[in-house]
Amino acid sequence: MAGREVGAPPVVDLTDVAVVDNHCHSVERRQDQRDVAAWRAYFSESPDREAREEVVATTACYRRIVADTAAFHGVEAKEEAVLAARATTDGAALTGRLLRDAHVGGLVVDTGFPDPATALSVPELAAAGGCPAVPLLRLELAFADLVARATTLDGLLDATRAALGDARAQGWHGFKSVVGYRTGLAIERWDADDQAAAFALARAEVEATGAVRLGHKPLLDTLLHVAFAQAAAQELPVQVHVGYGDPDADLRLANPLLLRAVLEEPAYRGMPLVLLHGCWPYVREGAYLAAVYGNAWLDLSYGIPYLSRGEMRRVTRAALGAAPAGRLLASSDGARIPELHWTGAHDARRLLAQALDELVADGDLDPDQARRTGEQVLRDNAWALYDLASAPTSAPEPEPDR
Repeated sequence: MAGREVGAPPVVDLTDVAVVDNHCHSVERRQDQRDVAAWRAYFSESPDREAREEVVATTACYRRIVADTAAFHGVEAKEEAVLAARATTDGAALTGRLLRDAHVGGLVVDTGFPDPATALSVPELAAAGGCPAVPLLRLELAFADLVARATTLDGLLDATRAALGDARAQGWHGFKSVVGYRTGLAIERWDADDQAAAFALARAEVEATGAVRLGHKPLLDTLLHVAFAQAAAQELPVQVHVGYGDPDADLRLANPLLLRAVLEEPAYRGMPLVLLHGCWPYVREGAYLAAVYGNAWLDLSYGIPYLSRGEMRRVTRAALGAAPAGRLLASSDGARIPELHWTGAHDARRLLAQALDELVADGDLDPDQARRTGEQVLRDNAWALYDLASAPTSAPEPEPDR
């Protein structure tokens, strides 16, 4: 089949397709930030003050977002002007303006961050955007609360099964794990002695501090296996942080290939496993898994990581080049400020259309197939996977991450 003529005009137009943001967080109620250094910190994962408050301003991603938000507000492309313009309205109103401008058609919200005390609830976020929104349960937070109340390991395991066994009835539309931040993606099976020793360490942390941040690998892995079994029984999707993330993530332990044992587990075949952030920089590994395993899904995140459009376009090309269209999802990973959700939706449409246009030009897809692929990735796959058609009017609110 001959490809399109070089230089031919674009044929893939996705501007009318609503974006279901399959991985995001809520936004803070107050959006009246005026401090430039504090604003810059929203666009960096660095723990280093200079990198977070000064150097980030020289990145391609940050400069692009300042220019784009300035154009949205009709002000000069300077940080102070953008902050002054956005601070004239409350958080819910600003969020609504941005989500509606980006034609966001659904939100799948990780409720583990930010602090629910300072953020819009899931129903409030849905109302602001005028679209369905569904909550995901952050597993590590649920585990930490259960560990804090447990007196024995057997009691903890039983309590975990009971707490997660009716997740759908509680209103959850999936689970989310940040084990990649904590102990890495090589989730293992541990013997009873290792589990007991890790439980004792976790309980000692509770006794000393009143809480626990689960970094005890034998215990966390064991609790995740309990959660995976419950998710598979209910056919609930489980999102797993992969690749890029917080500074406490060891990128060497965040390669999605480390999840092979989980994907190979016959008992977990009913559990859709969503690999987040495009697995960046391991996007080709993630695309391979989505192509090989029927329950592996690859999330393409266009807000975070904080990348240039060129790098996001390369991620999109790599994903489309290997993974089935029916196993790709779009997201922003936006959190705290609505500009990340906004730019993520706009860039998802723009960059996906450009990558699909190349596939048409190469003769891999015809225009109708390309259009359908865009609809699947932006909207339809996530709508079905997270059952947005049954979006609740309210959602349970867990405690913030520790």
